[in-house]
Amino acid sequence: MRPRSVAFALLSVTLSATLPSTALSQGLVARLPGLGPTAFTITNTSLLRYRGSNFDQNLHDDHFGSFTERLDLAATSAPWRLYLRVDAFSPFNHDRSCTEDEVSLCYLRSNYRPGSSDSTRFAASDRFLLRSLPERLSPMPERLSLRYQRGDITAEVGDFYQVFGRGLSLAFRKVDPIGLDTTLRGGRLEIDRGRLTARAFAGYSNPQNLDPISLSIFDDPSDLLAGGSLSARVGPDEDIEVSGHVVHTSFELLADQRRQDDVDIGGWRVELPSLLDGALSLYGEMNILRRASRTGRASQDDSLPPSRTTNGRGIYVAAQLNRGRFTVLAEWKDYTHYLLAPTEASNSAPRDVARVYSAAPSLERDDQRIFTNANTRGGRVRVDYTVAPSPWIFTLNSVMYGWAETADSLGNELDPWDPSHGLITSHTYLAVRRRSRPVARPSAAPSAGDPSAPARGGGTPAAAGSAGGVVPGAAGLGGASVTRVARGDFNLVASVGYRREFYAGSDRSSGALPPQWQAGDLKHESLQADFDIALPVGANDSIELRVDHRFERNYTADRLTGFDLDQLTTGARGGVALSWSHGLPLVVSASLRWDNTTRPIGQRGLGDQSLGLVSTGLPLLPVLFPSMEVRWNFTLSNFIRVFGGMTPGGRVCSGGVCRDVPLFQGAVAELVLRI
Repeated sequence: MRPRSVAFALLSVTLSATLPSTALSQGLVARLPGLGPTAFTITNTSLLRYRGSNFDQNLHDDHFGSFTERLDLAATSAPWRLYLRVDAFSPFNHDRSCTEDEVSLCYLRSNYRPGSSDSTRFAASDRFLLRSLPERLSPMPERLSLRYQRGDITAEVGDFYQVFGRGLSLAFRKVDPIGLDTTLRGGRLEIDRGRLTARAFAGYSNPQNLDPISLSIFDDPSDLLAGGSLSARVGPDEDIEVSGHVVHTSFELLADQRRQDDVDIGGWRVELPSLLDGALSLYGEMNILRRASRTGRASQDDSLPPSRTTNGRGIYVAAQLNRGRFTVLAEWKDYTHYLLAPTEASNSAPRDVARVYSAAPSLERDDQRIFTNANTRGGRVRVDYTVAPSPWIFTLNSVMYGWAETADSLGNELDPWDPSHGLITSHTYLAVRRRSRPVARPSAAPSAGDPSAPARGGGTPAAAGSAGGVVPGAAGLGGASVTRVARGDFNLVASVGYRREFYAGSDRSSGALPPQWQAGDLKHESLQADFDIALPVGANDSIELRVDHRFERNYTADRLTGFDLDQLTTGARGGVALSWSHGLPLVVSASLRWDNTTRPIGQRGLGDQSLGLVSTGLPLLPVLFPSMEVRWNFTLSNFIRVFGGMTPGGRVCSGGVCRDVPLFQGAVAELVLRI
């Protein structure tokens, strides 16, 4: 590593140690020349991690340690605000024995922002050589922004989040459960005057370079985005909002040097949040998408016309009615060929989590694994009944929609309700909730100075009874927590549901051969239940028990037909977690998760190497995943957390965005200091 890179790495650690004490001596407020009183906020996060085997076929990314350092600094002196984030990541004791044709397997490398560069942007023939040489110095930190806000005007340069509407056309925001944190690096301007609000932005996408889940390093893409919106509030009480927006995205040339896409989105939305004296709220949004793809010579020469142009649409409508004890929510989505960012072979998952630029509401439970949200059409209805004046709430939720891949094997575009290749998803569940009286508890607030995404960026409300997300130890996100409950009270969330995904029609592409599937054949089927109860124990302690379980079966090679309970119960996925808290400072959690759905049917028993088996061939994935976590909040916003154990991999979804995460085995120690 070059001395300059070492210097920047040491600088980030030195700042994390020295700045907090300096700020404390100044009482976090100082009078600066030309600015006056200036408030400082500082957050330092240190993460020490050991990763064992992740049970994949890459033996070069197992059994190593890593150190992650993140320093967030913010200074505010109205109307100015400066934000800076410095990141450092360094693996140690990792395998570096890859041969030249295995360079992609040895992906673990140090990353310092500032201090590192995107070495993989060079010619393919030079990549192996450059991976073994010191990285070029980059002067830019992970995040840097300067904001001016006075009266009706907000202007910002540097890194910023931006969301339009419910996120269909644009959603640059943080989604912690999947490790997504992408900003725009450029500038934005917002003018809010009277009944009109105008927004404009332009910049390059800037994902956080370290994926906190896989520990891969994302190179900064050269994707350029620009757009704007104009909103008007009408009516005597300004209770109707009408808005139009446009977004243009020019994607970089793909790694194969053979394709480049430009995408234009134009749309409008209308929101009526308080009709019938607040009993009814309506929301509607429609977007038209045009994708111009350039391949071959056209990808290198902008003067040539696009090789192919495709169109899509994204429509989302929601209505919520409150009548006495009943609350009814109805939603409809029509995302036909509506995919902003490029993907690999299919639209079922983004090419990488760093290239998620929109997040259309999926209408699903927030913990539900979905195949795609890019070519789908359907709706859901949710009914809540409150047993007033008691704290009990009952929920019935039902969703049904059709979906398909965007194109068949011959490249022909498919409608979401295609009679041959389309699938239908049906999911109904019943939930019951009991909410106790609120009690103050510590929370990991957003990092100091970290700009948060607009509230409407999250899509649909979270479903009752959500459970079974990624254990934070695997991602280095969040931490152990217990729902705080008042003495003599308790908190309860429980649900049970059934999900079925099946083909709408028969395969017609096989000709004289037997069809690969027929109408009604299953792609996925699951029976789900979860339970979460929290209650006080004694004067200063609380415990929380979470249990979730799914029986499921998935299409592999053999056709699945009808309902077969015996076959359904052979696949099991779920977990149990018990957490205890001693007042506000201490939380201890123990968890055991299980998942045999990735194994062959004949090897799903607990006696068949339940903790997995790593071999030189295809590894046998674990069935059981035990773990334990301890978190100590030594002040309200400062804590230390230690995690050890295993967490299952698979698809994780949040807010309509999904990604596949690897299995984790190892330990994590995290220290967060915030002043």
